[in-house]
Amino acid sequence: MIRLEHITKTYVNAGKKFNAADDVSLEIEKGEIFGIIGFSGAGKSTLVRCINLLERPDSGKVLIGGRDITSLHGAELRRQRKKIGMIFQHFNLFASRTVLQNVIFPIRYSGLSRQQLKEKAMNLLELVGIADKAGAYPSELSGGQKQRAAIARALASDPEILLCDEATSALDPQTTESILKLLRSLNAKLGLTIVLITHQMNVVKSICTRTAVMENGKIVELGDVFGIFANPQQPVTRSFVDTTSCLSGINDLIEEESPVVQLNPGQRILRFRYLEKSACEALVSSISRRFSIDLNIVFGSIEIIGDHPIGGLVVIADGNEADIDAAVEYLRSINVGVEVI
Repeated sequence: MIRLEHITKTYVNAGKKFNAADDVSLEIEKGEIFGIIGFSGAGKSTLVRCINLLERPDSGKVLIGGRDITSLHGAELRRQRKKIGMIFQHFNLFASRTVLQNVIFPIRYSGLSRQQLKEKAMNLLELVGIADKAGAYPSELSGGQKQRAAIARALASDPEILLCDEATSALDPQTTESILKLLRSLNAKLGLTIVLITHQMNVVKSICTRTAVMENGKIVELGDVFGIFANPQQPVTRSFVDTTSCLSGINDLIEEESPVVQLNPGQRILRFRYLEKSACEALVSSISRRFSIDLNIVFGSIEIIGDHPIGGLVVIADGNEADIDAAVEYLRSINVGVEVI
């Protein structure tokens, strides 16, 4: 559905040039929910704005459904953009118009009658769950309701693609989950291809099938979400993954010299990570029995991503040194990542 070929976009700041997008190539499949994640300044927002040419790349091509839209201008480009909806962090609703009028606004010259416009807008508000707010003004809405109105407006032109630029960053966690649930539903009902820009790994984990990690204008890691979480390759990716897990808390305890991690002779701190799309074994009990060692859990995190369990444990292993070594080797042999901290 979307293909980016060697996209480069350069800006000048205080007389210095920097590449917000640096020779980026990427393919996004039809009907996919694709995440692009990175810290502020990584170039992710610039890249997504190149998809609908809100930012025209300095070089490279943007192909939508096989058509090179970087060659389009004027009315032809505007027609193509109608196939690409976009929602933003701060909603961008017209304060002086009602919710219904906001949804109608982008299609007011579409040739539909006033009644047809109203019916279409009401159907969209019903779809996003705020039909009862049609006559309200944005100032009367909660953050989640504003984003639902913005989504309805973005869908008014019947797009094939929905670009979401930090669409949940201004929302509280509970509202964020409701908006992500809505996006999943729209993806399933309408077959929308959704590209989601975020700096929140929890958002990627919750909704995306694949994700690209950006740093300094480049894609440094790309893959399915389970693989990215289970085995992050780049330091920036590991940093993002750590924000969603309590397992990295062991580093803070060690740095603080917490009594929790003061080891007795024969003890070791181990961190386990599940690396396979397979059911998690009852590791603590089976390892304890098999190798005659005690495992005291300090941190634990298990969750489901893409219908498969993923997570890990931080434990203090207590026992004979040879038995602990044998347990570590066994765990590695069944594809459980083990780090001796």
